[in-house]
Amino acid sequence: MDWTEFQLLYWFFRKGERILYLGTPELLRFTISNSKEVYYISPEKVLLKSPRLRKFEENPENFDISILPKKLDRIVNYLPLSLVTSFKVMGKYLNLLEQDKRILIRVNVPKKQAQYTDVMVHDLFPEFKLALVSYLTLEGQKYIIGKKL
Repeated sequence: MDWTEFQLLYWFFRKGERILYLGTPELLRFTISNSKEVYYISPEKVLLKSPRLRKFEENPENFDISILPKKLDRIVNYLPLSLVTSFKVMGKYLNLLEQDKRILIRVNVPKKQAQYTDVMVHDLFPEFKLALVSYLTLEGQKYIIGKKL
């Protein structure tokens, strides 16, 4: 991660107190160091220990959301699923996200379908009451930053 990428992520996490992190733990350490509470839901086991981290080793699709706080500031969607399926799973948690708070989604599409990402985002965001803030590229991987309407 270079300095520019670090700044972009920092601005995403700025003022994020309660963060829900779904999926693979690639960005988890950075998330923990830049927030007050992180709720990590994934079947993948992580050995990270922090008083800021609450781990739930379960599938996010079947997780009981009543265990989570009633309000979240950020959602990090690192689910290793197609964009549509990833949105479907994340949609279960969007009611916990407060208005004008942000989401970070890793776009997991084959290069052949990358040109359709904009079309899919344009169709999916309104359905989930989200607005596109920007696209971001980190280490060759495409991300979307959005906010709750």
